[in-house]
Amino acid sequence: MKNLKQILVAIFVLTLISACEKDENDPKNEILEKATISAKWTVNNSSDYESFEFNESGNYIVVKKPSTKSTNDQVVFFGTYEITDDKTIVLSNFGTLTITEIDENSISFSILLVSNPDSQVSIKASKAEELESSTNTDLLCQSWELVSFGGETMSDFYVLFSSAGTYLVNAEVDGEEITGLGTWTWCNTDENKLAFTIDNTLDCDGIEIIKDIKLTSESFSGIDMENGEPMEMIMQPASSTKSARLKSQKNGVMIFGIEK
Repeated sequence: MKNLKQILVAIFVLTLISACEKDENDPKNEILEKATISAKWTVNNSSDYESFEFNESGNYIVVKKPSTKSTNDQVVFFGTYEITDDKTIVLSNFGTLTITEIDENSISFSILLVSNPDSQVSIKASKAEELESSTNTDLLCQSWELVSFGGETMSDFYVLFSSAGTYLVNAEVDGEEITGLGTWTWCNTDENKLAFTIDNTLDCDGIEIIKDIKLTSESFSGIDMENGEPMEMIMQPASSTKSARLKSQKNGVMIFGIEK
């Protein structure tokens, strides 16, 4: 009887160890996190899309290629995303993404579009080069909500910076949703001055700059020079964002490349 008990205990222990090892090695048990996909992924195999980008603030950017080679009518989709399980990501007003493979430098997934749920698109992409991590870069690279500009209280105006050099503005202007996509870069080693642009070349000696930047985990402040005179701007981390699609811009005061 004693030997039987010892045998049963041994079997139980071996079964428990085997189950634990299976759980540790089974990728289906890995939890997909925002940090895992937070990057710009440059598409390798599609004639329709240029890139998919995600950040830890919960936003996505999808860039679709121009419909013809002779035009630059690039379409940008911007919104929020939600990770629903270990391989599924729902992109608001865009589609459902199912990851088939992901590692440090590449990703493969299929996506069912809201606009065409009967057709599945397969994507293979590589991670884009990123800026070197630093205190200010890590603080800057997230989604922000503009609180005030030039002393004027602002609302429905969002700004995104990413470590891949992506710069995006999403705003509601006269009831119309407007999105502008561009690039940004630090202009000095102190990382308190940056250049940004939507349509032009980055120029740290030009007017599309923000200087005297002060960053914390809860705030961004700086002096925007885009209008030819100093305009103080204050932002806070975005609590929520809207989905948008690239549209034409209107005339008015320039804020981050968008005319208000």
